[in-house]
Amino acid sequence: MPNAKRRCTKCKTYEPIQNGVTTPLGFFCSHLCKLNYVIDSANKLRIKAVEKKITNVRHKRKLNELRTRTQWYNLLQTEVNKYVRNRDINKPCCTCGTTNPSIKYDAGHCFTRAARPDIRFNLHNIHKQCSVNCNQHGSGMRHEYQLFITNKYGPNHFEWLESYHRPLKDEFPHWSDIEKEIKRYRMLNKQAEQDIAA
Repeated sequence: MPNAKRRCTKCKTYEPIQNGVTTPLGFFCSHLCKLNYVIDSANKLRIKAVEKKITNVRHKRKLNELRTRTQWYNLLQTEVNKYVRNRDINKPCCTCGTTNPSIKYDAGHCFTRAARPDIRFNLHNIHKQCSVNCNQHGSGMRHEYQLFITNKYGPNHFEWLESYHRPLKDEFPHWSDIEKEIKRYRMLNKQAEQDIAA
């Protein structure tokens, strides 16, 4: 009789069809072979998953190493701006005082990032500001912003912001230092969002 025997998927021996076990996984000479095949397959999948995870970690590490300092600063700026918007959510615009809930608000810098990169992440230099009227069309409303900082932090604080601060390269010598700061702000943002939702 043709095809009276089939090859076992696990141990590769030939057994009569009536003595074996046929499953969607294949033909097995015994239930023990079927069980061993399933266990081996699960182990292989587990090993593949671990290898993929290791590869992803290496890939992410490589991507982090290839990012430029500017790209790292932009990632950090996104988190800092988000934090400022969460911090000042119930406060008015720092320059015009509007509290209109239907307009967009930015995290506006008193001293722009381009003019003063050394204090671009200083939280005393960044406050809630209406996006279109003050920040974009009003070019940041510098005089009003100066008055706001003087009233909020004291008369000498604006001069302190104007003074020399150490460069960002000294504050964040390695990309991993910027990454730590990003993670710190993400934690702060997560906490702030939970507080707002509560």
